[in-house]
This record gives sequence, C-alpha cells and structure tokens, in this order.
Amino acid sequence: MNRWHVCACSVLLITGINGSPAWSESPAPSVHWGSTAFPDQYSTVTTGLTLNRFTPIDGTGGKYDSTVTNTLGFNLITLSWTQHWGGNWKDWSTNLTAGISPTSDEPSQFFQNKVVHQLRHLPPVPSVDPRKETDVMIDGSVTRWFPLLQPKVLFVGGGFSVGTIYQQGFLRAGIRRLQISPTFYCSDTWGDISLRASVLGRISYQDNGAALHAVRNTAGLVQPAIAFGQYRRTANGETIPTWEIEFALMWDSGIFVNPLGESQKHFAWSLAASTGPLRFETWNDSMGNIATRDFGPTYGASLTLDVLRVWRYFSKEQSI
Repeated sequence: MNRWHVCACSVLLITGINGSPAWSESPAPSVHWGSTAFPDQYSTVTTGLTLNRFTPIDGTGGKYDSTVTNTLGFNLITLSWTQHWGGNWKDWSTNLTAGISPTSDEPSQFFQNKVVHQLRHLPPVPSVDPRKETDVMIDGSVTRWFPLLQPKVLFVGGGFSVGTIYQQGFLRAGIRRLQISPTFYCSDTWGDISLRASVLGRISYQDNGAALHAVRNTAGLVQPAIAFGQYRRTANGETIPTWEIEFALMWDSGIFVNPLGESQKHFAWSLAASTGPLRFETWNDSMGNIATRDFGPTYGASLTLDVLRVWRYFSKEQSI
C-alpha cells in the first residue's frame, strides 16, 4: 500500500462518524489554487485531507509560463482549530492550521484526470517529473468581527503561512454569510433556510519556499460567493450551517511568476457542500472557458470532519 492510499484510508476512517456541520480555514496553498478563503464563523476543530495539484502543462500540450517546471501534488493531512472567544474578546476569533503532506503525483492525478476530466470529456493533464518530498505548512490568523443586520458578519484580520511550500503574511476583510433572501423555512432546532452572500478582499506578502522557489512578492485576491442552506445561530452570535451548498469565484493577481519575473494572474471557481460533520469542496482554474476546457495549471479538493462537533454530539447523548 503506497503512502497516498494511507492518507485516503485515514480520512475515510475518520469520516465514518455522523454529527454536526464541518468547516475549516483553508490550509496553504489552497487559497491561491482557488479554495474559499473566508474565516470560520464559529468554533471548530477539524481534520481531513486537502489536495492541491500543479501541472506546468495542460491537456492540449500547452506549457504554463512559470518558473515551476515540475508537477506538484500536495496531499495535506490537516488539523485546524478556530476559537471564537468570550468575555471582553467576544468579537474576536483565532485560527491555527497545520498540515503535513507526502507530496507525490497521486492521488491528485487520479482525481484530476480519471474523475474530473473524464466527466467533462477533457484530455488528461500529463505529469512532469513529479515532486516526491514531505512538505509541511502551518497557518495562523486573528479576526475581528462586527455586526451587519446580524451578529458576526463583517470581518477584518490578518495572518501568516510558513513552511516548505512558501512563506506568507496577509491582511483580509469582507462580509460572511449576509442573508440576502427571505427566510424560506423556519425550524427551532435546525435553523432557517435562506440564501446568503459573502465577499473577501485579501492582500498578501510572499516569499519563496523549498517547493516554490520563485513567487510573486505581493498578491491581491478578491473572492465573491453565494450559498444556499439552513443556518442556526448560537447564543454568542456564531452562525452555523446545518447544511449548505456554496459556489465561489476567485480573481488572484497570482503567486506564480514567469522567468522574466512577471506574475501570472489566476482565475478559479469553487463548489462546496456540507452536511452533518462533513464538508467537501473542490476548486479548479477553468474560468477562462468553464464550459469547454481546463486551462490549468491547478486543481484541488478537500474532505474535512469537525471532530469538535462530533465530540459535543456524543457528550450530549451520554448526558441524557
């Protein structure tokens, strides 16, 4: 059994539990690949598997104009902790996310070519001298929340990412899950069904790592999103989705540069679904012509489980 099979089996074993909804902040480098980059609206402890793939050539043989010349398959086994604090710090939250990756061509090559590209009838993306190393990333952030018609909707904050892939410090601000539709259905237990909108602006300063030897020094990112789901609110104003489907777009000035030092703009979309303690998200960079082809060079997906919600669920059951 190779190491990516071990990663996948570990996540599948964990995710066999049922509980409450899952969410977590995206580990680096997911934010520049196209994953949603919003801060958590409630306290979580999540674990899971996050895949981020880079290929320097697309399915038609076209080369991506970048200093990165080999295939990168980051298979991050992650643990993420977000805490919304109380008392004098009730409008503040912090996050710490750690991930370790047996970097290789699988399983991201399988999901990109055998699943996504086959479903969309696209040519497979070839691999070029895949990186085979163990990569580590640690991310942290601090967020200040403000009300906007509802508690904890506006946010502003900053954070960092350090590790073997690249180094980064960032500032971000935006709106998270602002209700933009009437309430379609009400439930005292499970919350209200509605349509909600989010938007994020982010500026980051970046430096090189062992995997990415030449990155753009600064990058700007904008990400709008719209979600449909059932939401309940805790006593201290945290908004928790009972279930949710969210679609997001991303415009990034780029983390990659070409040999002349010119940045490569990045456009991507993301689709996420959460129910119970589980959340699945996939992202891709085919916004250039989403209906016909995948322009490359990136692809990603994640499956996470909120173990804090599972623990609270079983603790509640045992106390009855």
